[in-house]
This record gives sequence, C-alpha cells and structure tokens, in this order.
Amino acid sequence: MPSSTFTIVSVLAFLGTLGLVLLALVAAVWGETHANSRLTRRGLQVAGGLSAAYLGVLVVAGVASRERVLPAGSEKYFCELDCHLAYRVEQVAPVRTAEGGGTTWAVRVRTRFDERTISSRRSREAPLWPNPRKLQLIDSKGNAYAEADTLEPMVAGDSSTPLTRELRPGESYTTTLLFVLPAGAIPANLSLTENLLVSRFLIGHEGSLFHRRVLLGLPAAG
Repeated sequence: MPSSTFTIVSVLAFLGTLGLVLLALVAAVWGETHANSRLTRRGLQVAGGLSAAYLGVLVVAGVASRERVLPAGSEKYFCELDCHLAYRVEQVAPVRTAEGGGTTWAVRVRTRFDERTISSRRSREAPLWPNPRKLQLIDSKGNAYAEADTLEPMVAGDSSTPLTRELRPGESYTTTLLFVLPAGAIPANLSLTENLLVSRFLIGHEGSLFHRRVLLGLPAAG
C-alpha cells in the first residue's frame, strides 16, 4: 500500500519547487524592466538551478525504480492524498472472435474505497471521484493493447460501472473492460495507471518520467 505521507511530500515538493521557480522568474523580469542586470542574472540562475535539481531527482527516482507484477488476486492501491482506492482483477475471459482472427477479451476489475485509509480530516460520508485511469492489457510477449472502443454489450448478464463513478468509504463496484488481441496473443497482465499530466512531474510517482509500472497479474482465463 502506498504511503499517504510520501504522496503528500511529493506533491508539496513539486508545488514548492514550482513556486520558487516562478518567484525567481518574476524577480528576473523585474530586474530586466528596472535595468538591474544583477537581479536578472541571479533570478535566472536560481530558476535554472532549481529546475535542473528537481528534474535530476525526478529522473534518478524513475530510473532507479523496477517493474513489478502483483500476484493474481492482489490489490493495487492508488493514493488520493487523504484516502486510498484499491483495484483488483477478478476475472479474465474470451468473449468473442474479433475481426481478423483475433479475440475480444473481457477483463473485470473491482474498485474498492478502503475505509481504513481515511485521513482524520476527511468525513466518512464524503464521496470520492477517482482520478482518470489508463488501462492496457499486456500479452505474454510484453505487447500492450488499449481498451477497445466499442459500444457493444460487455458480457451477457454482467453489469458494469464506469471507473469514474464516485465511491464512499467501504463501497466498491466492478467494471468490465474489453480488449481486442490479435490471433495467438495471450493476456498476461493488466497495466492500470493514473492518467494525469501532473503525475509525470511527481517524484516517485508511477506515472513520472522513466518510472517503471506496477502491473496487476491476471487470474486464469475462464
């Protein structure tokens, strides 16, 4: 389970560095408009130095990470600052033959709001809207496939809730996703990550530059 403290520190480090860089740039602009070359030079040096230092730490943290595959049935946690959401793959099954001889696979994912991770400042009745997610089905050769863009029914008798639906502490729901794999491709893992631009610049975040993924292992197809 990820640490809320680490996530908060990562966000504060990004916002603090961004604020100092902007402040230094403002000082540089002020120096330029008031013929103060020393202030302009110092402002640019500080802005450049802070940016380089932060980018260096960001890249090192990403390169030092390692890709992991969680065992089938395990939950992957996402920290939402004052609480956590957990995701688990419950079922994987081929549902139809796709065009060109491939196969359409249905992957059922359960989303759970872990009530044990709520901050003391958060109301237990307040709903949470999950951040946007990006999903890819990974085959046994490491090839990645995006979710199918289809309006066809999921699986007969199977209800599906959008991954963006809000939850309250202790609530959960399941979502059935469709992926089209070419002939011979066998699904092995699911990549489920946060799809936010700002996450690219958070130190230690899975979505940051060069950071390796944490994949969800799939249960046996059935």
